[in-house]
Amino acid sequence: MTVVSAHGTDVGRVRQRNEDYVWVDEQAGVFIVADGLGGHQAGDVASRLAATTVGELVAAGIGAADERLSAAAVRELMTGAIETANERVGAAASEAQQGLRMGTVIVVAVVRPPTAYISHAGDARAYLARDSSLTRLTEDDSVVAQLVAAGELSDAEARNHPQRNLVTKVVGQGSPVQPSFREVAAGPGDWLLLCSDGLWDMVDDEDILGELEKADGEPARATAALIRAANAAGGMDNISVVAIRVLSTGSEGGS
Repeated sequence: MTVVSAHGTDVGRVRQRNEDYVWVDEQAGVFIVADGLGGHQAGDVASRLAATTVGELVAAGIGAADERLSAAAVRELMTGAIETANERVGAAASEAQQGLRMGTVIVVAVVRPPTAYISHAGDARAYLARDSSLTRLTEDDSVVAQLVAAGELSDAEARNHPQRNLVTKVVGQGSPVQPSFREVAAGPGDWLLLCSDGLWDMVDDEDILGELEKADGEPARATAALIRAANAAGGMDNISVVAIRVLSTGSEGGS
């Protein structure tokens, strides 16, 4: 085993229902957080269906490979799985006569040390913690993120903007998702963190890093501490966390 992980999800202190869903297959190295759209009908159904679909397809694809997959092959596998989930969530919405009122954002990590692959759509995030620094691996697909990128909003203004939760890419909303993809190095001692906005909207990057560093390399301890921190800050949304600690780079070599 080259990684250890832990995950948790919590309804928070305001919501009545948890619409997040976490899917993990540590042996395959596949980790997912999906966050059903707040205010949409059956957000919990959408997140569960999307995460399960993507997880099973990606894990099966990795398991069926005769050799280590190239980055291009992993990208194709992850993108295809997310687009399939998009179709299945859309079909479920049609069957339930909910039209486009059913969807989810998602972030997926395939961790195959010395490499990790990240794909996402929406504002669920992935981070890398290394050498006392925290790097965000995803860019939010949101209206506010676009305004920040255009220089029309500062990061501080974005945190309190009334449209900060309006996402521009959603699984289950009909059109192709076209998820992002990123390849990063993952070496011994690194942390990879996946989370819903219930964490990052409540806890700033410095405090996220602090909790990871205080966890003494124990993913379960980090997960519990981050969920507690989000609730202590208000718990305004559902909170989901997957904490992954890289132990070694394995024996398969690079991609």
